[in-house]
Amino acid sequence: MSFIHPLALLGLAAAAIPALLHLLQRRVPPELDFPPVRYLSAAERESARRLKLRHLLLLILRTGLIVLIVLAAARPLLPLRGGGAHQPTAAVIILDNSPSSGAVVDGGLVLERLRVAARSSVARTTSADRLWLMLCDGVLRGGTREALLAIIDSTHSGWQRLDLVQAVERAARLVDAQPLQGREVHVVSDLQRTALASGRAAVPRGVRVLALAPGRAIANRGIASVTVSEGAAIIALGGSGASSGSPQPVPVTIDIGGGRRDRGEIAARGLATPGSAVTVSLPAQSLAPGWWLGEAALEPDELRADDRRPFTWRVAPPARVTATSGAGSFVAAALAVLQEGRRVVEGRDVVMSGGEASPPPTAAGAIVQPPADPALVGQANRALTSRGVPWHWGQPGTPGSITAPRVPVLEGTPVARRYRLEGASDEVLATVNGEPWLVRSGNIVLLGSRLDTAWTTLPTAPGFVPFIDALVNRIAIGEADVNSAEGAPHVEFRTRGVDTVGATVFGPDPRESDLTPAPPALATAAFGGRERAEVLSANDFATERFSGTRRADASAMLLVLALLLAATELVVATRTR
Repeated sequence: MSFIHPLALLGLAAAAIPALLHLLQRRVPPELDFPPVRYLSAAERESARRLKLRHLLLLILRTGLIVLIVLAAARPLLPLRGGGAHQPTAAVIILDNSPSSGAVVDGGLVLERLRVAARSSVARTTSADRLWLMLCDGVLRGGTREALLAIIDSTHSGWQRLDLVQAVERAARLVDAQPLQGREVHVVSDLQRTALASGRAAVPRGVRVLALAPGRAIANRGIASVTVSEGAAIIALGGSGASSGSPQPVPVTIDIGGGRRDRGEIAARGLATPGSAVTVSLPAQSLAPGWWLGEAALEPDELRADDRRPFTWRVAPPARVTATSGAGSFVAAALAVLQEGRRVVEGRDVVMSGGEASPPPTAAGAIVQPPADPALVGQANRALTSRGVPWHWGQPGTPGSITAPRVPVLEGTPVARRYRLEGASDEVLATVNGEPWLVRSGNIVLLGSRLDTAWTTLPTAPGFVPFIDALVNRIAIGEADVNSAEGAPHVEFRTRGVDTVGATVFGPDPRESDLTPAPPALATAAFGGRERAEVLSANDFATERFSGTRRADASAMLLVLALLLAATELVVATRTR
């Protein structure tokens, strides 16, 4: 219970006045031994007992009357769970219109259900409340009830992911700083499990967090990313699985060309389970040098926002490559194949050697293998040092398999013989047993093994020629910088003068494809724990919002009770006389 005028409670000290008056009015009469009136003693004692009871009743009635009048003047507010007007409240409505809100469930958009709940919360506010609205962009929008209702009505599914834990924490801090007794945060979201991955919100004491319970779970497949490497596009798939049944193959289509006259279309089928990937070969030989645009697409499902994702890559002009005699016969044969396919031409922009000589300073790139003769390793290391390369070949390493996430054609290839690469922490492209095996320092690339079957099975593997292609056309010369960012699907190119030096590919966050809702216990814990947060059904959400601050003024009821006590006191006092 709270009071509108708490200072009026100081008047409760007046409740002691009736007791003081009763004490002051008490008199002890003198006692005289008067025999003729002794027979009246018994009657007098009986009358005194009745008077004491009436006086005590008058004391209680008068004290209670003063207490009720003082409490009525303080205007107490009693909490109600049903009707009644709520106290002035600071509230933040979090309307999660992230890409997952565009899913269709039971024939309707998830966002439409969320808009209805958010609109109802805003409509319940009064002019005495302070109100903010947060969408998936994380911006807190303050304003009048009418202005925020207009924003809600015009809201559509966005392209940004909203971290609900951080959003609740920011909203709770905001309302806690307001000089109002009511402080609430309403979370209107589909409550994706992936949106609660950042721990637990620090919610101050006195702030209530009410979250709308999510709807039923549905299956979804989405394109998480598209990576182009070594003449192939790797499409990673994500999403949430159905509650029962095995995953079925889903057709994946790739369109390349971006409206160019020489565009092409390639189709492939893959098993679209979360975490899987589909690899589609690209006709690199038939694509002209330059930047190319493409788009990977799935068949439409319940969430359309993640069914298509653009990508871009740069087709470099054929590298001008030469190989020294120490590079080995396998390297020479691979370069001959690439030259026939117009992937390389004769030249000295990139030199492949066997460590027998220092890389030419005029070369744009150099690819250096360790010498075949162990006695020449020291000389090769001194040549690298003279070029300012911080790496060198050390002691022989143990056999193992190659781990190379950035060069997929190398993954899992056995290595029987190698040198440990030791030096600075430059770019490590591949490892064996956790130790560097392929590194790049500036325009120089070092390998820990010779490209020979006595050292590794790579020269006899199908990926050997694509690996040499990647070495000379991408790794040694340098890769074009392609970044990814959240936003409506499109590609933006970065230029330096007249040259295009990189690109940014925009699309939804891959985590939005997982439509699995968080269990109520997980959401409650993430939003501050059971003492501060509740996950409620639609009906309970409508009932409980602002109920923690809903109050009724009890002063009228206290005044009625005071009148009844006054009437009772009058009757008792009259009869006493």
